[in-house]
Formats: sequence, structure tokens, C-alpha cells
Amino acid sequence: MTQRLLENIPSEDLKNLISEYSANKIFLVTGKTSYVRSGAKEFIEASLGDYEYVRFSDFEENPKYEDAIRGTKIFIDSGCDLIVAIGGGSAMDTAKLISAFAANTEVDGLNIVKGLEHISKKGSPLIAIPTTAGTGSETTHFAVVYHQKKKYSVASEHIFPEAAVLNSALTMSQPKYLTACSGLDALSQATESFWSVNSTNESQQDAKEAISLLLKGLVQAVNAPDEKSREMVMKGAYLAGKAINVSKTTAAHAVSYAFTTFYSIPHGHAVFLTLPEFLEYNYGVSQDDLNDSRGSEYVKKAIENLFDLFGVESASEGKDYLKKLASSIGIELSLEKLGISNYEDKIVGNVNMERLGNNPRKISKDGLLTLLRSK
Repeated sequence: MTQRLLENIPSEDLKNLISEYSANKIFLVTGKTSYVRSGAKEFIEASLGDYEYVRFSDFEENPKYEDAIRGTKIFIDSGCDLIVAIGGGSAMDTAKLISAFAANTEVDGLNIVKGLEHISKKGSPLIAIPTTAGTGSETTHFAVVYHQKKKYSVASEHIFPEAAVLNSALTMSQPKYLTACSGLDALSQATESFWSVNSTNESQQDAKEAISLLLKGLVQAVNAPDEKSREMVMKGAYLAGKAINVSKTTAAHAVSYAFTTFYSIPHGHAVFLTLPEFLEYNYGVSQDDLNDSRGSEYVKKAIENLFDLFGVESASEGKDYLKKLASSIGIELSLEKLGISNYEDKIVGNVNMERLGNNPRKISKDGLLTLLRSK
């Protein structure tokens, strides 16, 4: 999978990029209020020039299958032949699904979501322009979608965006809490990618660079944002997305979806609720509970490389470091203070097993309950 990356380009350069696809009509997938607030409306409309376009924003923050189906019908009826997604991860994931469903109408969309059938054909080209720095969706071949309160991840090389456009100016109006959540999502992605059973030398290099950029820029970007810190966080998020596009995420993501579904904790916040504990837990891996064919010493060495990036010397210090980082940008990690209880039914009973399978150390239901109660 190859992708063009364009960074901090003016509207004229985006207009030139769009012209390369020889589109007749453009399908614009955007957020609702964020489309204007972020400056995306002004940026994209200056790029579209005389192009006719249809805008679609009728989807939820955690997009449902029904949202994607509704968008697909509008896309097909509109006759558009290029998709431009500008917004957060939900906008980009929705755009990916619309492109896939429209090109594969002979396949039931719900079967694709459930993994019963596969996307066999590439849809209309997709240009992804994030207005938040954290999801990495602009550079992954995954799309998250919810159906009947259950989270699914559609994965196919056919939904990988042809181009990603990074413009940190579009993140400057992002509220403090959202900046913190999206930044922690990216940091979680990069950290989990580093220890994932699917990691490669290349994905670990992208993850390492992502972590370095995020640690340098995130606190500033949240508490006193300027152009430099926003650029570092946006590039860090992009690299974290590149890393998980290879390795996929692990246990902290696997547990996070239930926090979002049942307690309405935003995704990036939800992921970081258990990341510090999983850092410590995974470092305790042994041959008896190993999930990585490369061996327990390999896993420990990978996590020790994370210690170096965090500037700590042990797993317990690393856990404390991550907790203090979250606190410094206003993120509460105490489950009790967040009103989260009923761990067994709502959290443990709704873990994403696919993501959990990427974790380097196996964890049982009882082990997860113990980890959650220790917070």
C-alpha cells in the first residue's frame, strides 16, 4: 500500500492534487460544526474552485453502520467520482466505508462489517484530510463502525486513502480536552504498536518517531498551543497511524471500546485508561503466558526501548510517567472518579478479542478484572 503525503500545503496545492484525479463531481465527507470551526470549510472550498460537490455530514461521532449505508446511497445517487474526507477519524472512516460499499454493491454491507464477506474491488479515490491529530485514520486500511452497540473494524487494502493531507492549522481551534484525547490516542497507538505481536522493524521505527514527536509536543499543544507543537503532534499522529497500519493495536484498545460504548468516554481517553497498567503488565511476560513467537526476552527488550523513550528505568516508573502525563493535560484516569463500575459485565464481557490477540502477553478474564480493580 502506497500513499502520497502532503504537509502544510495551501489551498492551491490541494486544488492541483484534486485535478490529478480528473473528477467530475466531488463527494465531501465532513464533521458537522467542526467543519466551520476548524477552518476546514474555508480551506476546502478554496481548493474546490468550480468543482460541483455534495457534502455529507449526517453521521455520529462513533459512526454506525446505518450512517455509512445512508451515505453510500447519497454517494451513488449523486454521481460523484472522488471522495474528499476532511474531519476527525469518524469522517475518514465513514468515507472509507462509503467508497467500499458503493464499489461492492453485490456484497451485503453488513456481511463486510462482520467479516463474513470481503471487499474485492477498489472504490472511488479518497483524499483524507484530518482536522484532529490522533486517530491516524488518514493512513490506515481500517475503518471503525458500530452496529447494535458493538464495535467492528473493517480492514482492506481497498479502503486505504490514496493521499493524506496534513495541515496543522486545521487543528488550532480544537478544544483542549479533544486535543488531549486525540493526542493520547496517537501515543497509545504508537506504544501498543511497538509491543504488538505483529510489529516489524519498520513499524517500530515509525512508532519510535511518533512517540518522540508526541512527547515533545503534546503538553504544549494542549495547554498553550502554538504552530510548532501542533505540527509535531499532527506528524506524530500520522506516524502512529502508519505504525498500526502494519502492527494493529493491542490490549488497551481492546478494552477501550466498552468504556466508550457503555460510559461515553471519548476514544482517546478510553484507550489511555489502561495503557499505563498494560505497560507494567506486559513487561511481566513469561514463556508461560507469551503471545509473541519471538520470545519473552524479545518482548521485554521492546518494552525497555519504550522505557528509554519515556526516560524511565522500570515498568512501575513507566506506568507512573504515563499517569502523570495524562494528569498534566487534564485527563482523569481513575475509574472510580469517572463513575465506571460493573467491570465484569460491561468491560470484561465486551473486550475486542481480535485486538486482544495482538497483545504480547495473554491475559485471562480474571487477570483483566484484577488489572481494572488495581486502578
